[in-house]
Amino acid sequence: MPTAVEFMRQYRDLKVKIVVDDPVNRQCREETVSVELKKYFMMSWKEGTEELKDFNDVTSGGKKSDFYKTNKLRILAAAMGKGAPQDYQLALEWAVLSGKVKNPTKASLQTYMDEHMGIDCSGFVTNYLCAIGKKTYSYNLVGNTSAASYFNAANAVNDSTQVRQNDLLVWMSGNSVMTSPGHVAVVDWYTPQCLPGGNMRVVEAAGASGANPKLLDSMYTVEQIIPKKGTVPMILVVKRHGQSGSRVAVIRV
Repeated sequence: MPTAVEFMRQYRDLKVKIVVDDPVNRQCREETVSVELKKYFMMSWKEGTEELKDFNDVTSGGKKSDFYKTNKLRILAAAMGKGAPQDYQLALEWAVLSGKVKNPTKASLQTYMDEHMGIDCSGFVTNYLCAIGKKTYSYNLVGNTSAASYFNAANAVNDSTQVRQNDLLVWMSGNSVMTSPGHVAVVDWYTPQCLPGGNMRVVEAAGASGANPKLLDSMYTVEQIIPKKGTVPMILVVKRHGQSGSRVAVIRV
């Protein structure tokens, strides 16, 4: 099973096959190029939004295509910012087949990816849990799972010394789970002691200005531990991307 960091790296090395015109040898040859997912993308279904325009661009033109019909749900997941690595590979392949990227090269495919596709926090987390066997992949699952839906007080870790790899961090507003949109991330490792640069390594898709690229592994510093009280689980107050004060609950899936 991949670690969260290893799974993140799959999004940074998306393999896409293209046909290259080789004028020297007077032939066309197939080549595989690597494209990186760098952007944060949160779907908006409101008319006129840039997100809806991007979604329509990525998914358009497939009514008569067997390739599109076969891979439609995977391409839709990528266009929504909810895809697994192979979903983005299929979406890029569709961009080539449908003529959206003409004379494809590594550079032109990367530009198309940067302009039209990305991933949101729950998209990454849900696909990672599928990759390690905690959930079963489906379009409905990845498309309809929000960050806030991962909060379950019954599954909270309430002892800071017991935080471990693959626990989830779910963002809190005061003592309640944050919604609209909320945020969720995966713990790669945590140590209770203070370390230069932070004491918790976290993998996330983040829209924060300090996150670059937007899908990354980050060092967090735990600034305060607020013990469990009644039905409210333990809350860690963390510093991330240069900003203090984020409140997170630790949830074990």
